[in-house]
Amino acid sequence: THLDTPLEVDICWPCHLIWFDNLESVSMSPQSVIDLFTQIHAHRNEQRRLVSLSGACPVCRDKLVQSFDVSRGGRFQYHRCPNGHGRLITFVQFLREKQFIRTLSHAERRALSVRVKQIRCSSCGAGVDIEHDTACTHCGAPVAVLDEQAVAKALEALETRRAATGRTVEASPRPAYEPARVPSTPPSTPSSYAESLAGAELVDLVLTGLAAIFTVTLD
Repeated sequence: THLDTPLEVDICWPCHLIWFDNLESVSMSPQSVIDLFTQIHAHRNEQRRLVSLSGACPVCRDKLVQSFDVSRGGRFQYHRCPNGHGRLITFVQFLREKQFIRTLSHAERRALSVRVKQIRCSSCGAGVDIEHDTACTHCGAPVAVLDEQAVAKALEALETRRAATGRTVEASPRPAYEPARVPSTPPSTPSSYAESLAGAELVDLVLTGLAAIFTVTLD
């Protein structure tokens, strides 16, 4: 966290869901956000479950309430406990809150639909007919992609902050990313994703973008 105290969050990798206790999300430091970001990438190949968010609070068992908020990255949604115990949010909505993804423009969606007819909703896992739909018909989430420029800026800002404070971050056995090697120009676009994904079944554009970013930073 911002106060350098440990922060534990509850995550269901197959469901692509995160449970944050009250104020945990907003108290996350840039390092914590990037660490969670890399963990999402590390679990990208786990079998995906189609889930419903209309569940109960794990603390008081009251029904979660759908809620909307706005960050600098745009509008995002989550399901919160009415008694303030916490909130449930999908991976893609978390990334949107932290300004790591963006909604596809009409032109980008048309270009992508030439090669990929159906994608997997990054929010709930349902299929989306990208040729005709601008959003998932199951959960309403708009078709979105990872914003590589935003990711690069976040990594560079984190590295700058480390250098300014003179702090040493303990290395993991296998580094998940290397900020200094993130290119200033995005390595991929929705159309270039399609070149490698044509014929694939239920493509997840956000996870594909994650793979593109981490391929560049780890090579």
